Amino acid sequence: MTGGTLPTISGVTIPDSKLAREITTFIRDTETPLLFNHSSRVYLFAALAGKRRGLSFDPELLYAGAMFHDIGLMPSHS
Repeated sequence: MTGGTLPTISGVTIPDSKLAREITTFIRDTETPLLFNHSSRVYLFAALAGKRRGLSFDPELLYAGAMFHDIGLMPSHS
């Protein structure tokens, strides 16, 4: 998603670092669309909850954890 404005959902933007883009590509290529979308929502909900509670967090690290948290459900990674 480089070269343009990243979508922001309720004040949360998906990280656009090289690592985050590579994670997105890997997870899209590895997980089903259902799990990819679920993992994306996990990041958004966690970031929103953290902001609401006034917590400081590394968005890139949170994104990585959220995106990989269910990869073990895929037969190739179980």
